[in-house]
Amino acid sequence: MMRRQAGQRGVSLIEAIVAMGVMAFGMLALVGVQATLRGSGDLARQRTEAMRIAQETMESYRAYAALAGTAGQIDFTEITTLTRTALVATGTALEGRLNTTFYTTITAPTVANSAAMKPVAVAVDWTDRSGLFQAVELRSLIAGVPPELSGSLALPPSRDPFAAPRGRHRNVPLVAFSLPGVGLSVFKPPQGLGGTVAWVFNNVSGLVTGLCTVSAGSTNETFTTVQAESCVSGSTATTAQLVSGYVRFAAGDPGAGGNAQAESPTGSIFNLNIRLNLTSSGHPQNPDCFDDATAVDTEAALRREVAYYCLVYSNSAGTWSGRTRVRARPFASSLDWDIGTNTGERKVCRYTPLAADIGTRNVDHPLDYTESGSAAGSGLSNQNFLVIENTFNCPTETQVAGDLFNSNTRLHQDDSSTYDNP
Repeated sequence: MMRRQAGQRGVSLIEAIVAMGVMAFGMLALVGVQATLRGSGDLARQRTEAMRIAQETMESYRAYAALAGTAGQIDFTEITTLTRTALVATGTALEGRLNTTFYTTITAPTVANSAAMKPVAVAVDWTDRSGLFQAVELRSLIAGVPPELSGSLALPPSRDPFAAPRGRHRNVPLVAFSLPGVGLSVFKPPQGLGGTVAWVFNNVSGLVTGLCTVSAGSTNETFTTVQAESCVSGSTATTAQLVSGYVRFAAGDPGAGGNAQAESPTGSIFNLNIRLNLTSSGHPQNPDCFDDATAVDTEAALRREVAYYCLVYSNSAGTWSGRTRVRARPFASSLDWDIGTNTGERKVCRYTPLAADIGTRNVDHPLDYTESGSAAGSGLSNQNFLVIENTFNCPTETQVAGDLFNSNTRLHQDDSSTYDNP
C-alpha cells in the first residue's frame, strides 16, 4: 500500500517579494510624513520668530523717547520708511538659532492731514526650507504725543464735561438720583425741612430741563420716573444752567505755611446765602440760588464748607453775564458777621487760575462772568470761594507743573469799590 506524501509548507519567493514591496511603500510614506512634519514644524518656528521680530520692532517704535532730537534713542521723527534690510543676528541672543535669513521692511508714511499720526507697517520675510517665500506683517497707528504726558493718566479729571462721573455730565450734582433707563437725574437742592423745589437734569447735557414741586418730606431717592418725566413736559419744562461751588473759611492767615489754609481750610462756617445778579438779557426769570448753610451756631461750629447751587434760566443764546456774591447772614443766636474793611470783618476771595480780575472764560471764575466767556448751553461747577479775616491778603500761588492743589485766589469782596457787596 502506497503512503500519501505530506503537503509542503513555507513562503514562496513571490510572496516574499510582494510583502517587501508593500513594506517599502509604507516606509516611503512614513518618511514623507516625517519630512512634512519636520518642514511644518520648522516653518512654524520661523513664523514665530518672524512675528517676534515684527512685534519687537513695532514696540520699539511705540516706546519712542521724545518727539525729536534724542541722541542714541528712537524719537518720533525717526519712525520713517526703511527699505528691506537683512537682520544681523551676530552678537545677539539669536546667533546660532536661526536657520534662515530674515529681512525687515518698514513702511511709515506721514499722513497729510495729521502730522502727529503715523500708520506704521512692519513686514518680516524669509525663505523657508523648501525655497518658498514667506512673510508676516504688523500694522498700527502711532501718535506723536510727548512721552512725558503719559503721567497725566494719574491726574484727577479736568473740567471737561465729557469726563462723566457716574456716567453723567459733570454739572449734574453727585448726590442727584439717577433714574434708570430714562437719562434723567433728580435733585432737591438744600432748602431746609419745608423745601418743595426739585430739579430734573438731563444726564447728557447737564442742563436742568424740568422744575418740580414736591412734598416737604421727599428726598432725591423718593422721586419716581413718572414724576420726573411729567416735570420735563408742559408748563414745568425749562432749560437752565447750573452754577455751583463751595464756600470755605480759613482759620488764621491763609497764606501761612505754604498756603495751608487755602488748600485745606479748617475754619468753621458762617451763616450765608449766595446772590447771582445777571447783567445779560433774554432770561425768562431771575436766577434761583440755594445753599446748605445753617443758622444754628452750634451746627456751624462742626462744619467746614457750605455748598451752593444757582440756576440760570437760559436765554435763546445759552450765554449769560453777571456777578455771584456771598451775603453774610446772622445766626439764630444773634451772633453776626459781616464782609467789609472794618475791624473784625472779613473778605471773600475766589479760587481762580487767573492772575488778574478780568478773564476770557467764565469757567476760570473771573470777578464778573461775561457772555463772551460763556460756553453756550453749559453750566459751571467748582466756582469756589474762601472767606478770610480782612487783615490778611487773599493767598496767591504761581501755577507749577505737577502741582495738583493750586491755591491761587483773587479778592472778590471786601465792600469797597469794585469789590462791593450785593
